[in-house]
Amino acid sequence: MNSKVVILCSGFGLGFYVPGLLINNNFTKKDIESEVVVFEDYVVKEKRDNIAINKTAYHDNFKAALLAQRMPWDIRQSIDEEKVDRLLSSWKESEIENFVVLSGHWIFLLEEYKKRFKLEKINAQIVYIDCKPSPSWKSLNKYIQNYSDIYAETFLFDYDSNEVKYTIGIEEDEVIPFEERENRFMIHGGGWGMGTYKDKIPELEEQGFFLDVIAYKKEEASRQKSNNRYFMMDPQWTAWGDEEHKKAVFPPFAEIIEDKEPKFATRDEYHPSFDLAKSCKAMISKPGGGTLIDSLNACTPIILLDPFGDHEKKNAELWERLGFGISYDKWKEAGFDMEILNKLHSNLLKQKKLSKDYSTEYIKGLI
Repeated sequence: MNSKVVILCSGFGLGFYVPGLLINNNFTKKDIESEVVVFEDYVVKEKRDNIAINKTAYHDNFKAALLAQRMPWDIRQSIDEEKVDRLLSSWKESEIENFVVLSGHWIFLLEEYKKRFKLEKINAQIVYIDCKPSPSWKSLNKYIQNYSDIYAETFLFDYDSNEVKYTIGIEEDEVIPFEERENRFMIHGGGWGMGTYKDKIPELEEQGFFLDVIAYKKEEASRQKSNNRYFMMDPQWTAWGDEEHKKAVFPPFAEIIEDKEPKFATRDEYHPSFDLAKSCKAMISKPGGGTLIDSLNACTPIILLDPFGDHEKKNAELWERLGFGISYDKWKEAGFDMEILNKLHSNLLKQKKLSKDYSTEYIKGLI
């Protein structure tokens, strides 16, 4: 058996992609051979191109995004069979048996891998980025009943037991103390730029807050105030490509400055937007699982905006119960009090010291 670990991600949302790259980096640092594979590389081009269209539509219309999320989708109709055949054959040839699974879509292909090559057992571990399964997992039960009885499951954040079980660590310098941080707030709508974050900007500007806005479109930066900075991911970048086995990289990122061409660049160790997350007073965002990971690593509180579906609603409830976040409305009612955020930062600092790193614990099981 090959000890290499294949990390199965999806580029559909950055919460199923960036954590996979962080795990991969942590494995590499500990001399564990691993590779990130992105599901959309094995989807037919026509369906893949539709993702970009949907992305823009859902950025523009959050209600439409919420409605689409509730509709079951059998991903098997979109699979590129030839590419999948080559992938599964390459796994068999290399005797791959260790998998970390971040997206439910991969379970179909793992089931096919076992069936095709008569593999009794593979070491595939599901990692839930949200504290309750997201739609790609929920819809899976319709086609593979009780899949959770077949595969080992790990929750990073456990809603039912009200605790952080694991973090996906980002090796970096010491956490910046709250009082030493820039008097700025990072505000965004996740990887797809969705939600109500844009509606809050005028009110926050009236309060005199300096904002780091993660824009979805370059035009958003044309409305910037002198105290705000605007950033965005390279709009030409996708987590997938036309060629198989394309090396997965963190999303290229740049500051958008008027009359200047943005210089999009990535980093090897972590996603570039994390540099903003670790130096601001709080993140103002919908409660996606990737944002929770950033919050814990940076010890930066989340001022919680409207969630994208039930799994994010549960994320918000957990973060509030643990004292790591506060809803935007509650913070507003408290007069936008900074001391509240300082207390949340202290709670996160205590939790960070207690948290087990998922990659480290996984390796213990391999050895």
